[in-house]
Amino acid sequence: MGLFDKKNCDICGEKIGLLGNRKLDDGNLCKNCASKLSPWFEERRHSTVEDIKRQLEYREKNKNAVRSFSITREFSADRYHVFIDDNKGMFAIALNMSEQDNPDIVPLSAITSCRLDIDEQRVEEEYKDQDGESRSYVPPRYNYSYDYKIKLGVNTPWFDDMDFKLNTFSVKDHERAKMMNYEQLASQIITALTGAPAPAPVYSNGMMNQGYPQQGNMMNQGYPQQGGMMNQGYPQQGGMMNQGYPQQGNMMNQGYPQQGNMMNQGYPQQGNMMNQNAPQHGTMMNQNAPQQTSGDTWVCACGATNTGAFCEYCGSPKP
Repeated sequence: MGLFDKKNCDICGEKIGLLGNRKLDDGNLCKNCASKLSPWFEERRHSTVEDIKRQLEYREKNKNAVRSFSITREFSADRYHVFIDDNKGMFAIALNMSEQDNPDIVPLSAITSCRLDIDEQRVEEEYKDQDGESRSYVPPRYNYSYDYKIKLGVNTPWFDDMDFKLNTFSVKDHERAKMMNYEQLASQIITALTGAPAPAPVYSNGMMNQGYPQQGNMMNQGYPQQGGMMNQGYPQQGGMMNQGYPQQGNMMNQGYPQQGNMMNQGYPQQGNMMNQNAPQHGTMMNQNAPQQTSGDTWVCACGATNTGAFCEYCGSPKP
């Protein structure tokens, strides 16, 4: 058979279109049959034809569970909803609770773990210099955004996790109300599903341990606070001098020479410069000038004693 020959679905027997094949471990699955599988199912390529047939049988029976499901509690995120039937001890996570959507009805007792994961991204903030070139601030400044995901582990024959995001769009670091709302919603969902207090959120990429700002409980966790970022190691506008930068007006205390007191920094002092090894007016003759001696001898500027009209060593004329 050629690479592009049409194949038949090993479940329903219908011909599979050119782009409609869903490969199985030992056969082929059409797009229509694949749409009936659980949305939480991720092992299709490693499943056999018999595995898929058994799951589709389960999915048909699940429709009866959907019809008899009585919602006693509901928690709504941006897209997903958490539905709980306290009378039967069952729950579902879906966009809608309808037989058409056929969300998986799972026992609360099948939950093995539940936590909130917060994925943090950061983008460096830059500015334009006078030539229009992008430059980094010193120290660097960053803009942060966050995504909130419930990591839910379950023990079922067909899937072992039901992870879902609470937010549709990433939350910016200045959107504090949204941060708090998502964390509060996550805490309510976790407590409702597990019957226990929600554990602390887990921050992806280990950022929590690397000194990056964390949201939600930022104020209590040592994260940089909007309007108070200066206390987190960022330079403070108007107070940058306290961050190790030289202070205007007090620059002399940072190791810079002080105007008006420069003489105390090892610089020669105006008015006393004669005391700083410079020859003193009126005594210059005693420093290096040739000295007149008695008789016919004279001492040259080079230090040699001579009797003639010129120095015997350097050739300088007698003064």
